[in-house]
Amino acid sequence: MNITLRQLQVFLALFESRSFTATAARMHVTQSAVSKMVAELELQLGFALFDRTSRRVEPNDAAREFRGFAEDIMASMQAATRSVVELSDLTRGQISIAASPLMIYGLLAEPIARYRERYPGIRFDLHELSTDDTVESVRSGQVDFGFGSLDSEVPGVEEELVFRDRLVAVAPQGHPIAGRKSVKWADLAQWQHVSLRRVYSVRRTLDHVLKKEGIALPSQIEAGTLTVALGLARAGAGIVVLPGYAADIASEWGMAAVEIDSRAQQIHRISLIRRKSARLSVAARSFLAELLPVLRAREPAMRKTRRSAKP
Repeated sequence: MNITLRQLQVFLALFESRSFTATAARMHVTQSAVSKMVAELELQLGFALFDRTSRRVEPNDAAREFRGFAEDIMASMQAATRSVVELSDLTRGQISIAASPLMIYGLLAEPIARYRERYPGIRFDLHELSTDDTVESVRSGQVDFGFGSLDSEVPGVEEELVFRDRLVAVAPQGHPIAGRKSVKWADLAQWQHVSLRRVYSVRRTLDHVLKKEGIALPSQIEAGTLTVALGLARAGAGIVVLPGYAADIASEWGMAAVEIDSRAQQIHRISLIRRKSARLSVAARSFLAELLPVLRAREPAMRKTRRSAKP
């Protein structure tokens, strides 16, 4: 079997576009060349990958099964290529990271800025995604690694717990809870909330805590991003419950982040998410070696900062 990387690239492009014409344009080759490479790939594999009609090309079950392996191979080759380029004292290279917008803002922005000061030739490609999309981008090799919280095992990826934080209630100044040192879940149930969709791990953490507490938080607004939820809360649309690392952001936006007093464990866990068996590039390994100790050291520091800020 002599499958080429070009055949795999064409296969993945065709799988996505469902069109020989679109694939040819994307790959900068003729339509006949695309058709020939796919046919050669199918011949070497010994089975068809696509069901062809006069108007459309549809991947079959074999193609859907083969896709994951093809993505793994292409991702490994891309990482290997980047690694070779970056061996020159990190003077060049790229690090691609997926995480929620708020996580990038609250946890990663400063470490990235400090790293860039030392290695200005390193380019960061940041993907602001939901937890579900972060996992998929890691699994498919679109990014080097991601950060999020998994509530179940996902095939093809592995996680390492790197940060833990408590949940806080964020409200605009002037709200009844804004001047409190802490608030109980039962108290929070008195007011409207802006909730997040379950594609975010913080929503899953919150649902788990509320189930333990036996509390339901009234909400007539469900937001698709953490930053939108904060904006709605600032406008007075409701309280939003977020991880503690959002406290500084809430303060910058003129809002109050109040500790939640609870008998139940309400730890929000954030993990480093990587593709199984994947070897990270030199730049990615170097950045993680500096980032992870910073995150672990920041846990008690963040809680100490919030306690000292209480009135």
